[in-house]
Amino acid sequence: MKRIFIHHPLFRLLGPIFSGIVVYLLIILINNNVEQLQEQFLGEELYICIGLSFIILELSRLLLALYTKLLKNISYNTGLLIQVIASLFMCILVVTLVIYFYYTNILGFSPNREELWMFNILFSTVTLTYILLHLSYEYLYKINTEKLKAELILKQIDEEDFIQFREGINSELLFDSFEALIVLIRKQENKFDDLIEHLATTYRYILTRKKQQLVVIEDEIVALDHLIGLFNYLPFRNIILQNKIESSFLFVPGCLLKIVESIMRSTISSNDSPLTISLSETDDYLNIEYHHNDTINRSFNSNDLEDIKQVYRIYALNNILLEENEQTRLLSIPKLQIKS
Repeated sequence: MKRIFIHHPLFRLLGPIFSGIVVYLLIILINNNVEQLQEQFLGEELYICIGLSFIILELSRLLLALYTKLLKNISYNTGLLIQVIASLFMCILVVTLVIYFYYTNILGFSPNREELWMFNILFSTVTLTYILLHLSYEYLYKINTEKLKAELILKQIDEEDFIQFREGINSELLFDSFEALIVLIRKQENKFDDLIEHLATTYRYILTRKKQQLVVIEDEIVALDHLIGLFNYLPFRNIILQNKIESSFLFVPGCLLKIVESIMRSTISSNDSPLTISLSETDDYLNIEYHHNDTINRSFNSNDLEDIKQVYRIYALNNILLEENEQTRLLSIPKLQIKS
């Protein structure tokens, strides 16, 4: 339980003083004895009320802590009813014993029934007020926690949208494609239309899917084919995609394109030694496997996956896995399914 003001030492010190004074004033007003208030305010009756109020509040505080531990497996309404009844019972028991002891040992006579009822009602009100303060904090804490969770979800969605927007404007790929267009215009005009088609299809997919949270894997692989076709027009690029996926599942749009692009940019490839990327699947993961041959100034590592990991924390319980041996590198991405 979070620490609240009723557990603060200053409240525990000043609360009984304030409540004891209020109870003392109410007793005087009920007994219609205002002259005693004018003559002697700081009497022993006031100290008795303050001391009794201190005992009641501390007892209520201990009982609340005890209820929090013992009533975990009980429904909220039942636990609240038990808490109120037990607190009032202990309050009445303590007040009756203290007042009876004060009357018989200090004043020299026994209290009558009306006086006991008056003290018990007033201090029971103090106990109920203390319980209400605790319940109001619990309710306020619950409401604020739900609001914070909702704000956190909205923040994660906004971050995901920003990541997808940033990945959609891939300036490095765009400039590389323009340079390839310039070369094809001068030397191979028959391949110019194919490059334009790959470029347009890739960016159309990225820009139109950025408003969608999830897409089916088939759409992502179609866009990946166009991206690989686009890269194969660039100098010293020869990429082969082996698709062994047979089932259908959901995928975060653009993540597969980003991963494959990072692989292609961090791997040495040529026309004689193509880069083969294999897509396979298990029950829970989509596997991306290839023979790694990292470039001098860049290698594929977990830092390239930070944005994707952040997005997948919203949708999946499993983590993205990266395994590597001497020849191959295996990247496993959780499959996503909609559960009713």
